[in-house]
Amino acid sequence: MIEQLKKALTTGVAVALKTWDEVEALGKEMIKKAKLPEKEASQLLANLKQHYEKTQKNLESRVHGIVKDVLKKADVATADEVKALKREIQGLKKELKAAQAPKAAKPKTKPKTKPAS
Repeated sequence: MIEQLKKALTTGVAVALKTWDEVEALGKEMIKKAKLPEKEASQLLANLKQHYEKTQKNLESRVHGIVKDVLKKADVATADEVKALKREIQGLKKELKAAQAPKAAKPKTKPKTKPAS
């Protein structure tokens, strides 16, 4: 399931890149047909690019949210959750090791004897 999601996202990225190429080509074609001056043409392309990037960020955000929901519903741990569990396990291992360590560091004291009376 995870692999399918990765493939879908990778394909989506490839399509998004191709789509910009198509948008840019269409923009250049419109510029050519409208016989826009160079300054206006570059401004139009810059506006197209800005709008395209904003749309892509919105799309990416939505896709991220959907994937997160799917993973949550499928009861799949996220990378952050796995990392948190690893840190917790490491901490518990250290505590266990410290608890099991021989008490050699502590000097043994002889029991006090009462002075003879």
